[in-house]
Amino acid sequence: MLKLRKISHIFKYLFGFPKSVYVNFRLLPFNQALKLPIIVSNKTKLISLNGEVNLTKVKTGIIRIGFGGTEHIDYTYTRTILKIDGIVNFKGRAKIGLGSKFIIHKEAIFSAGERFGITGDTIILCTKKISIGDNARISWQTIIMDSDHHPVLDINNNIINNPTEIVIGNGVWIGARCFILKNTNIDDGCIIAANTTITKNFSGIKHSVIGGNNAKILKTYIRWYN
Repeated sequence: MLKLRKISHIFKYLFGFPKSVYVNFRLLPFNQALKLPIIVSNKTKLISLNGEVNLTKVKTGIIRIGFGGTEHIDYTYTRTILKIDGIVNFKGRAKIGLGSKFIIHKEAIFSAGERFGITGDTIILCTKKISIGDNARISWQTIIMDSDHHPVLDINNNIINNPTEIVIGNGVWIGARCFILKNTNIDDGCIIAANTTITKNFSGIKHSVIGGNNAKILKTYIRWYN
């Protein structure tokens, strides 16, 4: 069974090879693109690649997009969506799982630390700035977005809901079906309970469980292993 799984992975990488080559040479400097640090599944739909990716480490396959997932994701019919028109910074190894939508708009900046991981079927929509620390884990069907996606105007036609930065610290675990919305700050070592909506600042509150309908501290002095 393990051998068959390895063979399946090899074929998935081979099927995505042409798309991986295109993504690398579109987003990276030529000398980095030659090493193919970004490996893309053939199940990834490329919407737009007019931005740039900056890598602190350049190794073959250090960034994987569209692989993995969970039991409820059907690999045959599920696609990953990739749109990078802004700037993406990866400090180290990263995995964006199958079925995720990774949308970085023009003039936006997305940054992720070492060992960044998305299980799958998650949306990241960056309009201004999203920063995520080292060893962060994001579970399935989570949405992280730093804007309301549609402008709201006052009577003088001024926008009153501008995008606001999201900051997620080191070692943060975000559970399934969470909403991490604009103006959010989550400190190091925190766990966000499943189905939680975060819209405020939790900086200065390290190693805590945050959850509930009106997000609050549920438990302190915790530690999880990733």
